[in-house]
Amino acid sequence: MSDVLYLTRREVADLLPPLIDQLELVEQVYAALGAGEVELPPKIGIHPRPNAFIHAMPAYLRHEDVAALKWIAGYRSNKQRGVPYLNGLIILNDTETGLPTAIMDATEITATRTAVATGVCVRRWGPEGWNKAAIIGFGVQGRRHADVLHFLNADASIQAYDPTPERIAAANGALRSSATPREAVEDAEVIITTAPMTDERHPELDLDWLGRRYLLIPVDFDASVRAKPIAAADIFLVDDVKQFEYYRTLGYFDGWPRPNGSVGEGLASTRTGERAACVNLGIGALDAAFAKVVLAEARERSAGTLLPL
Repeated sequence: MSDVLYLTRREVADLLPPLIDQLELVEQVYAALGAGEVELPPKIGIHPRPNAFIHAMPAYLRHEDVAALKWIAGYRSNKQRGVPYLNGLIILNDTETGLPTAIMDATEITATRTAVATGVCVRRWGPEGWNKAAIIGFGVQGRRHADVLHFLNADASIQAYDPTPERIAAANGALRSSATPREAVEDAEVIITTAPMTDERHPELDLDWLGRRYLLIPVDFDASVRAKPIAAADIFLVDDVKQFEYYRTLGYFDGWPRPNGSVGEGLASTRTGERAACVNLGIGALDAAFAKVVLAEARERSAGTLLPL
């Protein structure tokens, strides 16, 4: 029996690798997933309150021999309480004994890997020479996505919409605030939606909002985007096809077409097109991979707090 290392959100943030390495890490995980090297059950959830969820997200990465579980909660009402919408923990287990080796805050890794997963898709399927992007919803995910877009294209123009425009005004970088979601999307070649996910969904973004070329990435599932822009895409990929189909049984993605495959499979192929859509539902495999890297760096720096089992 050994001690368990505990890492706070601030410690996790300090231990994350540079963004360029994060992009490579996500690509490696997607490739492993596409090759069948990841054991990844669909996330299961409970819903203690309206517009709230608590999800369990286990994963085992055979190529890295890492096993982890993320236990993550999202409560829309937390804004009124002055606490974050998302909060949770990641637990890493020794794959030989099953004993827990580390517990760390999940919020920072969740925010980071979600935006970086988008970055991988933009790098691969963003329209050639893209220079205008749109972000709908500018909470934590909106800000993280703006950072990734600026990293990928420092000269890109980004228009953003949020019901609380002060969020956009306070952001760093060359961002312009739009009065409506449609105004933000006009002429954009890369469109990212990160609106809050609620029990009631009323998507507005439709095909007539978009131009001839686009990469559409609905981080918020079908909260913002209707089925037609997805159906019109030359290539439609999701991070985990089985999980996507599982969410259909829960009432999500009504009328959406079946994906052409996973993002991992897409990265390994040469298929492309002027219109693409990628839906990254959020997979525990990415959390596990990021957590492993953070744990290794924590041990290197002697960071964190040891807790007795």
